[in-house]
Amino acid sequence: MKTISDLPGPISLPIVGTAWTLFAGKKGQPFRKIMLTSQLDNVKKYGKIFRTQFPGVTVVAVADPADVAKVLRAEPKYPKRVSIPVLEYYRDKHQKIPGVFFADGPEWYKHRSVLSKRMLRPKEVADYASGFNEIITDFIHRLRTVRDRSGSEKENEVCDLDNELFKWSFESVAEMLFDKRFGCLEPEMNEEAQTFIKAVGDFLHNLMGVGLLPTWFYKIYETQQLKKFLSSLDTMYEYAEMFIQRRLRDLEEEQKNQSRGSSGSSESEKAGFFEFLLSSGKLTKDDLLATVIDVLFAGVDTTSNTMQWVLYMMAKNPDKQDILRQEVLSVLGDTTLATPTTLAQMPYLKAWVRETLRLYPLVAIPREPTEDIILSGYLIPGGTAQVNFLTFGMGRDEEVFENAEAFKPERWLRKKDGIPTDTAEAFSSIPFGFGTRMCVGRRIAELELHLLLARIVQQFEISYPPDAENVEYFSRGVTVPDRAVRVKFIDRQ
Repeated sequence: MKTISDLPGPISLPIVGTAWTLFAGKKGQPFRKIMLTSQLDNVKKYGKIFRTQFPGVTVVAVADPADVAKVLRAEPKYPKRVSIPVLEYYRDKHQKIPGVFFADGPEWYKHRSVLSKRMLRPKEVADYASGFNEIITDFIHRLRTVRDRSGSEKENEVCDLDNELFKWSFESVAEMLFDKRFGCLEPEMNEEAQTFIKAVGDFLHNLMGVGLLPTWFYKIYETQQLKKFLSSLDTMYEYAEMFIQRRLRDLEEEQKNQSRGSSGSSESEKAGFFEFLLSSGKLTKDDLLATVIDVLFAGVDTTSNTMQWVLYMMAKNPDKQDILRQEVLSVLGDTTLATPTTLAQMPYLKAWVRETLRLYPLVAIPREPTEDIILSGYLIPGGTAQVNFLTFGMGRDEEVFENAEAFKPERWLRKKDGIPTDTAEAFSSIPFGFGTRMCVGRRIAELELHLLLARIVQQFEISYPPDAENVEYFSRGVTVPDRAVRVKFIDRQ
C-alpha cells in the first residue's frame, strides 16, 4: 500500500511549503488566476491525485470523481470541513464563535439542524418566492434606471453590474433573515447596508491573500492587508449585531401590541425566519450572531457572482438564449411571475444555472477525513491531511464532459431532474457540495437565481457589446470574472 508520502507533487520548501509554485515561472500572470490554472497544470503534471504543502497543512488534491465520491460517502455524522486559520485567529482574538458554515462537530450540527428546517425543506423554501419576486420587480426597475441611455457609447449597459447584483442578493437574503427590506434597490441606498456590503467585499477580496501566511506570523506582526481584513470583519460583526438588536426590538414591540389571545400561538413553523431561530431554543445570542454572519457571508456574494456568469453566458450564447426564452415564454408568457410550481416546468432554465456552475464553481471543496481512507491506491491516515476536491478542473475534464469548455445546458437535460446518475458526472460538478454538509442555503440560492433568470428572460434580450473583451476566470475563494462584465439589457419588443 502506498502512503501519503509517496504521492507525487511539487517540492516543499521550509515555511512556505509548495506555495512558491504559485509564482514560479508565471511572471505577469495575476495570482488570482494562477489559483485556478494551477489546478489544471498540476493535474497534467502529477495526475488526478497529488500532494501539496501549505503552512501547517498537508493537502491531498483530488481530481478523480471516484475518489471524491469515496470521501463524501464515507463521511461520519459530523463531517469535518477544514477550518481557515486566519478566521480562527480573529475569532480567538475577539472571542467569537463560528456559525453553520465554519463550525464542526456537535456545534455545527446544532446550527444545521435548526437552519435546515427553513432552508432545505422545499415547502418552506417555496414560501420565500413571493418576497423574492417583489425584490426582483424592484431590481428590474433599477436596471432600467441605471443602464446607459439610448444614444450613449454604452447604450443599455449597466455600469458596475457586480455591485448591482450584490445589492439584489443582499436584499433577498436580508429580507429572508429579518423579514424586512433594507432599501438596497432604492435610488439612495441605505447607508448601513452599503457599509455592510463594502465590508463583505473587502473581506472576500483579502481572504485568500491573508491566508497564505501562518497565524504564528501574525501574532508577531500584522500586515496592512491583515489589518484591512480584520477591520472588515469588525464592521460585519458590528452591523450584523445592530441588525439583530433592531429585529429583537421590533419583535418585542409586536408582541406588546398583540392581544393576549393571539400571542399564545406557538406555531413557530409559520413565524418569520428570525422568530423561528429564536423559538428553536437551541441558539444563544452569540449563535444568532454567528448564524447571521455566516448566512450573509456565504449567501450573498456566491449568488450574485453566479448571476454575473449566468448573464455572461446568455450574452455569449445567443442561440441558446433563444431556446431558453422559448421555454420561459411557453410556461409564463410575457408577464406572469415565476413560482416554484412553474419553475418545475422549466428544465432548460435550471440546466442553464447548472451548466454555469460547472464552468464557474467554487475553487475547491475541502474536507478532513477523520478515519483512514484509500484514494487511488494511497492510504490517507485520518486526521493527518486536508483533502481538496478540484471542482474547477473536474468540471472541465474531457474524460467526463464531452467538449468540456463549451457551454451546453442540454447536457443536463438527459438526467432525471437534472441530476446525473453516473458517478463521474455527479461528483465532477458539485457546486453545493454533497451529503450532510451540502450547502444549507442551496435551495434558497437556486430559488433566487431561477426566479431572477426567468424574469430577465421575459424582460430583456441580453447581448454582448462588440467592443468588449472576453471575460476570463479569476479566483477570490469563488470563481469570479477578471474584469467588469459588460452586457446589454435590451428591452424585449
